[in-house]
This record gives sequence, structure tokens and C-alpha cells, in this order.
Amino acid sequence: MFLLANPSGLMGKIFGELMELTNANTYQKVLQALMPSDKERFLEIGFGTGRFAEMLLSTTTNTFFAGIDPTVSMLQTATTRLIDRGWDEQIELKQGYDDSLPWEDHIFDAIVAIHCFQFWPDPDRSLTEISRVLAPQGRMVIAFRDHSQGAPGWLPNSTSRSGREVENAIRLLEKHGYQTTEYPAAGSSRIIRAVGKENRSTK
Repeated sequence: MFLLANPSGLMGKIFGELMELTNANTYQKVLQALMPSDKERFLEIGFGTGRFAEMLLSTTTNTFFAGIDPTVSMLQTATTRLIDRGWDEQIELKQGYDDSLPWEDHIFDAIVAIHCFQFWPDPDRSLTEISRVLAPQGRMVIAFRDHSQGAPGWLPNSTSRSGREVENAIRLLEKHGYQTTEYPAAGSSRIIRAVGKENRSTK
């Protein structure tokens, strides 16, 4: 279970590569739901191997991509990958966690979180922090495995363990002032797009 949440070392590298292969369809559908435009600023929470960042930067121009991930091995892998493609001046990748984001208020146009929601110990706190760095009417796309048929008891996110993960995740996003749309699933992955309303709190 530790490997799933914090892939590190040789096994973490192998796991990351397998994760990238199995998530290919999810990455594509998240990119479609995100609807990226040129000259925007993006943040990915849990960027893993950097494959989604590579896809996004390949399809846009003059964009800025930031990311945070809890593991050193994924930070090294993703950084090397993106620098090798010539994007060193367009990226800012850091080691860290979803509930403490080292960026200024309202700096991002869009935020992505792919298959990491279930590892957020306090999703309410995490969304408060995400809302802080996201522009008031910015957008967010969250993709997660559907655990509605029975989540492992060790998952730290109580929403994922609730048995009504999708409904409760949507309710939580709406509580934070987002208008939500559920996109077609990518295999076992559910995809939710959330857009900030005009009256969303920006504190």
C-alpha cells in the first residue's frame, strides 16, 4: 500500500512505468476535460512520471506547468523527462503534498489531480488549499478509481471509503463553490470537471 501512495526506489520506478501505461486512456480523457489553452498556468497534484505534463505541454504553447508530488523518485523522473524535451523554462516541479502548496494565491488557471484523491487524508483541507492557488473562476479536473464497490480500509481519504465516493466528492466540490460535471469514465476511472463560480470564496 505504501508503494501505491509513495512509489520510490527501483520498485517505485517500475510501478510508475506500469501506472503510466495503464493510465494512458485516463490521461487522454482528462486532457479533453481540461480543455487547455495557450498561455495558461497549470498545476498537477501527484504528477508521477510526468507523462500527463508531457502531453499537455506538447499540445499548448507559452504555457507554464507546475507540479507537486510526495516522492523524490517521481520528482527526479518527471523533471528529467520534461527538461530533456526542452521545457525547463516552462516547468516548476516540487516535492510536497496536496494540503500545503508552495505557490501564491490564485496563480493557476487550471489544476489536475489524477489518481491521487484517495490518498488525501483530509480532502476538505486539500480543496481549501487548492482553491487558494486557483483563480476564482478557474477549473479543476479530478480523476480517481471508483471505489464505490468497496474501498480498501487503509485508504486515508474518508470520501473514498464512504461507499459513495463519486456523489460525496461532487458534494464536497460544490461545498467549496464549484460547478461540477462528470465526464465519461475511462475504464474504472471516474472524471469530474469542476469550475469555480463567481461567488466562490477566494480566501
